[in-house]
Amino acid sequence: MVATSRWIVLALVCAGLIAGTKSNAQAAAGTASTDAVSLGLTELKDDLSRQQLFGEIQATDRRSGSASARRAEEAAESFDLRGPFRFPADTTYDPSANDGAGGPRVDSYFGIDISHYTSPSFPLDLLKIRNVQFLYMKATQGAKGLDGKFAYFWKRAGELPKGRQVHRGAYHFLSACQDADCAIAPAAWGKLQAETFVRVINANGGLLPTDMPPVVDLEWDKASANGPDRWQRRSPQEIVQIVDAFLAEVQAGLGRTPMIYTAQAWWNERMKATPMSPAMKSASLWLADYSKSSRAIEVPRTINATKWALWQFTDAGTMATGFAGAFDTNIYKGSLPDLYRSLGVQDFAP
Repeated sequence: MVATSRWIVLALVCAGLIAGTKSNAQAAAGTASTDAVSLGLTELKDDLSRQQLFGEIQATDRRSGSASARRAEEAAESFDLRGPFRFPADTTYDPSANDGAGGPRVDSYFGIDISHYTSPSFPLDLLKIRNVQFLYMKATQGAKGLDGKFAYFWKRAGELPKGRQVHRGAYHFLSACQDADCAIAPAAWGKLQAETFVRVINANGGLLPTDMPPVVDLEWDKASANGPDRWQRRSPQEIVQIVDAFLAEVQAGLGRTPMIYTAQAWWNERMKATPMSPAMKSASLWLADYSKSSRAIEVPRTINATKWALWQFTDAGTMATGFAGAFDTNIYKGSLPDLYRSLGVQDFAP
């Protein structure tokens, strides 16, 4: 009996060592339990890139353009917030300051956003010294789509050493519906997408107090660059129901109030005069507007006169050194304490 007990104890110890080794290997791999197969999702391959979606904003602007708008575009050429925008020089100097004489840029904090279209060699460790304050990453799309590089970028951003930390954030690309999904009631469809987003975030360790608020990306949902916007299938009232359900589920699942990313160009086409719901009004607003006229006065075109928090003003940001590609660039205008307060973000420990 004693010998048998010893063998049992030995077997348990060995099993524990094996389990521990497996757990350590999973931790080292970083994606062993966060890949698409493990989460029951499909890795995104054919979703539109930011550059393709940028074309939608340009096309919509052209369709609704006027002579006065074109003149404003031409007059904006001399201002600083124009593409391409280069880090870190353009984050610290504003040639339009002091009545055009130029001077230091004040109360302006910059961030970037990336996805699986971004090279895995993207230098996260250089962002802080390039004057980048925050970094958003695409996590999910629809009810089944997973950005295959999200876990990799999220883990890398979370492990940056002191002095090089940036506030990381995750976003979900909201889908109107596709095929059989279109039979799902709007509120249920919004909730289902939110559950996918929350599951992926929690599988990757959840949100930290230093992380940016979660984001729902509400814009053109197309199968191809030349295809129709799937949101045409939804009435403005259905869109509100989908968004409201998404916001409520993410709030409950992650304990943070989500932010809404959208563009006035898309909103005017799909929502028209439909007012925002109370839930949508309470969410912070992140606007996409690449027009030169907006950059001229450094104020994006907003929705229903709603105050905005972040502004994505170009998809052509670059770095002076360290990375050759272009990326989406965003600005928060205000003091750093205001950014933390308004978006519910904590500073990093000194």
